[in-house]
Amino acid sequence: MPSMSELHNKLDAISAKIEAAREKIEFKQGLDDGHNLTSGELMARHAFLKDALDKEITETEVHDHHVTALEQDAMNWINSIDLASS
Repeated sequence: MPSMSELHNKLDAISAKIEAAREKIEFKQGLDDGHNLTSGELMARHAFLKDALDKEITETEVHDHHVTALEQDAMNWINSIDLASS
């Protein structure tokens, strides 16, 4: 029959394995948590970018330069590159 110290050692080993598994699960949850944007967050980001583009177009048109749809698309593309590199 195992001694009390052997039983306690086995119990401590099991407890350590459970704690390690719990920490691993918490770590993985921390990696995933917050990485999925909600539709509201996506809509807010779209509104922010649209407002920024509208301000840029307004500034350009104030200087008597009409902004065509092609120029607007080019500004969108350039702004997306600027945001991706920062």
